[in-house]
Amino acid sequence: MFTNGSKKAVWLATKRIAVKSRLYGHRAAANRDTQSIVQISRSNIYRFGDPNFAVPVFRDVEWTVDEGESWAVIGTGSKQKTALLQTLLGHLRITPPPPLPGGLFPFLSDPPRDPHTCVALVSFAHRSRAAGGAFYDYTSRYGAVREEDRITLRESMFGEYDFLNIQPKGGKVKTPIEIAQDEVKKGIFEDLTSRLGLSSLLDLPLIALSNGQTRRARIVKAILSEPELLVLDEPLTGLDVNTRPILLNVLQSLHESRSPRIIMGLRMQDPVPDWISHVALVTGETILTGIKDEIMSKHAHHRAKEAEHSMASTTQSYLQPGLDHGKPVVDMQNVNISYGPRKVLKNINWTIREGQRWHLQGANGSGKTTLLSLLTGDHPQSYTQRSGSNLELFSRPRQRIPTPLLCSLIGVVSPELANAYPRRAGVSVFDVVGTGFDGGFVPGGKDGVGKGLEGTLSDEVRQWRVKRVREVLNGLGPTSWETETSSFAAGDELLAPNEVFSKRDFLDLSAGEQSIVLLMRALVSHPQLVLLDEVWSGMDENMVRAARRYLCEGGVGSDQAVVVISHWEEEVPWTVKDGLRRFKLDDGEGQEL
Repeated sequence: MFTNGSKKAVWLATKRIAVKSRLYGHRAAANRDTQSIVQISRSNIYRFGDPNFAVPVFRDVEWTVDEGESWAVIGTGSKQKTALLQTLLGHLRITPPPPLPGGLFPFLSDPPRDPHTCVALVSFAHRSRAAGGAFYDYTSRYGAVREEDRITLRESMFGEYDFLNIQPKGGKVKTPIEIAQDEVKKGIFEDLTSRLGLSSLLDLPLIALSNGQTRRARIVKAILSEPELLVLDEPLTGLDVNTRPILLNVLQSLHESRSPRIIMGLRMQDPVPDWISHVALVTGETILTGIKDEIMSKHAHHRAKEAEHSMASTTQSYLQPGLDHGKPVVDMQNVNISYGPRKVLKNINWTIREGQRWHLQGANGSGKTTLLSLLTGDHPQSYTQRSGSNLELFSRPRQRIPTPLLCSLIGVVSPELANAYPRRAGVSVFDVVGTGFDGGFVPGGKDGVGKGLEGTLSDEVRQWRVKRVREVLNGLGPTSWETETSSFAAGDELLAPNEVFSKRDFLDLSAGEQSIVLLMRALVSHPQLVLLDEVWSGMDENMVRAARRYLCEGGVGSDQAVVVISHWEEEVPWTVKDGLRRFKLDDGEGQEL
């Protein structure tokens, strides 16, 4: 029981929190309503270290975000969109700089607050340079099935939040005011996790969660840090069709209550939420800002022409409908995956044959990632199916296929692989594509095209591999998706754009460029099974169009099976007329549609 003095302290603390809380309720300061959130006036934007006479990243930028407006940054190229969002974090130089005292963020000037603590970015692009160059084994999480190895969502994402514990660690006793503060924060946490469908997942191991579920958790964690401005780069990536409107409704209510203010980064092909009032359209080094309908209508005519060209160029397909006679690549009969009493996959029956094209569907948490780990042979339970169940890959039980051989037979693109792939200085695009032959992550062998299963390659095989890398680079390189490309002089040699691209460090590429390079890696060996999980992540419109065209026009052959895992039906390169088949998971149960 609290004493009268304690009760008064608790009441005062709760009152202060209720007023201070940016998550529920408007701020009362009238002068803040007249201040801009973001202010850039007729400036060029440069990389740090570049002189003013260098080519700027953006030229003649005029961008003002006023209180009450709802903004989305839309990029025709992923690199440019990300650069503008990074400008808000102070990662690029604005010249001339926004004038003081307001600076880039006038609303933080009265009272003065530090933008480094008040502005936060959550990006769903792949790992950045800062994440380190080492590879981490993303498949090891499937081994964490012992009770002592389990790390729950609550422990992983929210373990540092003291308010989730009645008493803090270390035996320190909380004061009544601290307890009251914790109760308010806990209420906010419980409300957000409930609205975003995370409450029932908090005490599940991370292994049991989908990419979309962990992404929602990352957004909750960012909101709990109480930024004044939260920048979300591609927040709809990886979310199923039912979850997208739920998240957007939550973001709208938070933005309207300034708790926090939200700026979203979207790809050109992403739907723009109805509640967005203004957009910054980023095209090359130009930024067009203004009211959403006006800006988008100016771009609509050009986009319609591109879409028409895209449909015309992707309607042709080398796939013959109804290929049921190919050899089985994957054969699942009554396959189950469970963690203790919790069943993740239930009696899955699915046969994938050479030449077939499949669209794997299912809501976040339905079991798609787990099923994918069976197709790749990564999951430990792929070795240990019980009597009455059967899993065969390339007509052999998983335990009878050496992992190096399996890696050479399967080409994979997935969020897990993209996040885990090493970003090391000196590793070129050519090197990364070359690792696709053996399925490894470190360039090896003469010419960087691997050593093969026997540890050495004949000259004939090595030369074929080098030629094959060039073919894929020419099919999916910059000349296929950049509107403007230029050659580069290296000594007396004039290098073509795709050759220049092949020599660039993978580390220095944008998220979209890294995604398309990892697609090249998955296709380069002409594997029998190609798995494309969220393959378009980070790619801009032109890249997606080029990749779709390449896949449909011979990038994969009639002797290869392809499974596309995507929430966006329109992003699957093939249609039912092309012989596309659909397999849907619902709460761990699967069936062909």
